[in-house]
Amino acid sequence: MFKDEWGEIYLEPKPYIDTYFSLVTETVFAYPHSFRTEKIWKPIAIGHPWIAVASQGYYRDMRNLGFKTFGHLIDESFDDIANEQDRIERISEVVTDLLKQDLKSFLAAAEEVCKYNQQHLVEVRKTVKQELPTRLFNFLSKYFNE
Repeated sequence: MFKDEWGEIYLEPKPYIDTYFSLVTETVFAYPHSFRTEKIWKPIAIGHPWIAVASQGYYRDMRNLGFKTFGHLIDESFDDIANEQDRIERISEVVTDLLKQDLKSFLAAAEEVCKYNQQHLVEVRKTVKQELPTRLFNFLSKYFNE
């Protein structure tokens, strides 16, 4: 299934074919740092627009990693909201507003960002794969060789 290599993304395209965006509920919501899991990488890998229900600063951190978000299509100001209840309510409002729009037009307008993110993920994966052994060794040396 994984071509004898751990870490590859297994994607089932069926859930993405007849949907207009993915509502990604990340593992942690009330956390002081953004934490990305396979939940966000799957729609990015398959080229699908997404809205993340995640901790404050998640979108900022995705952009800092070089990914594009959909701020030209949806209001992403919820990413700056510190209060979890207020943030989840604003995300809900954004999703509700999106569902009232022409979703085919939304999907078409999101296509360029999706393609960019898909390609960027390929590049980031290569970089992480190359840098991980050295970064892990340096981390372990710093904290466990003292």
